[in-house]
Amino acid sequence: MPSLIAIFIIPTLIILINLLLSKLKWTGLKLSAILIWVELISVLIILKPVFMENSIHYYHGFLIDKIGAYFIILTSLITAVCITHSYFFFIQESKNNPKISFTQIQTFYILAILFFISMLLVFMCDNLGYLWINIELTTLLSAGLVYFYRSKHALEATWKYFIICSVGIAFALLGTILIYASSKTFSIEGTLNISELIEQAPFLNFNFFKFGFIFCLLGYGTKAGIFPLHSWLPDAHSEAPAPASALLSACLLNCALFALLRIYSIGELIRHCDFMQHLLIGVGCLTIFAASLFLIHQHGLKRLWAYSSIENVGLMLVAIGIGSPILFFLQALNHALAKTSLFLLSGNIIQITNSKELKDIRGLIKFSPSLSILLILSSLAITGTPPFGSFISEILLLTKLLSFNFMLPAIIIIVALTICFIAVFVHVGRITLGQPKQNWIKLNNFQFNLMPSLLISISLYLGFIINSDYFRGMY
Repeated sequence: MPSLIAIFIIPTLIILINLLLSKLKWTGLKLSAILIWVELISVLIILKPVFMENSIHYYHGFLIDKIGAYFIILTSLITAVCITHSYFFFIQESKNNPKISFTQIQTFYILAILFFISMLLVFMCDNLGYLWINIELTTLLSAGLVYFYRSKHALEATWKYFIICSVGIAFALLGTILIYASSKTFSIEGTLNISELIEQAPFLNFNFFKFGFIFCLLGYGTKAGIFPLHSWLPDAHSEAPAPASALLSACLLNCALFALLRIYSIGELIRHCDFMQHLLIGVGCLTIFAASLFLIHQHGLKRLWAYSSIENVGLMLVAIGIGSPILFFLQALNHALAKTSLFLLSGNIIQITNSKELKDIRGLIKFSPSLSILLILSSLAITGTPPFGSFISEILLLTKLLSFNFMLPAIIIIVALTICFIAVFVHVGRITLGQPKQNWIKLNNFQFNLMPSLLISISLYLGFIINSDYFRGMY
């Protein structure tokens, strides 16, 4: 338990710095950016025993296993990148928009760190009740990030996000109650502890668990943005500041899908549970294909990447359905790296052009070659193009599907991924080519391209190491 608490010491310190030392202003935010990298190092040190012992129970209802540890490290990395980039982003944003107060920026930092803490807790839960509570907490905290600009469009997107996800989370609560009821067959009190449910899986009431799983899929699926429950996602991503959009896409969606992974890990041990696998793969393929069609006709830059996130949610759902947690993580990892880079770069582009509309952004490669190159590389990474890590994870996913004789889902995914690639690069081609406008703003290339460059470098590196023996034995 002490080591579990240690993970939260530095995030708590960052919150206190922004609350109690508000007079530090930009110095406090710079200090926050430094401390969040110390947090990443601390997480790596604290979680080292987990990889040696497979899993560690820290307290009743809390457990960290290997897959949970991977997601904690990924979430810590993405948060560190976004908090660091936020320092430069908000300096420029306050210049472009004098109406933004420093209090708004400090509030953003505080909510972002609280959001980070709530996401870490999701990956530590060994209890479906605690899992539900922490996912609901991520909704409450991230809503404040979406409302950062305090505009009528931001308010509309925030309410849409809050209401739709709250309805979804209510379905997940009903599903959690039904799963609890299914455990009554082997325990008078019943249980929501995931470890106990896995041990007693053959004795669970199948009908209760089946309906519980369906309601959880609807509930957590709404939070993840599966089709057709995705309508909140493009609006929230479009209205939130770029670092918040990156956190929502690269980290928040993983939390909801991780909850489904935990529930499916119980369900796959129950007899006659094939319907759960078919349901996950079917919903995943539908989500991928629908997102690919939405990508064709898009008018907003950040909405484009939001629909790309929905496509990747479908891929991750299929990975869960075929019972491969490591493929789920690899897809989540590659998506997080590329999508964070794309949202951060999109924030830079919007600051340069003062527009979110794709029609207003032309000739970027003439105005800023380095930014354009990073945008193209990030787009290649998100569409699963070699030699990026996403290409390997998608190939492994398709190979696994074919090994289970899921021919039709594999064909649907291949067609959808092809459409996604063409649609994304038609839009990216229009953005980069042409003639830039004269009133665009020059940014410091080093500061604004530093974090995206780091992420794309990691994605390239993964493209070469995922085939190693270490990963080959895990999927």
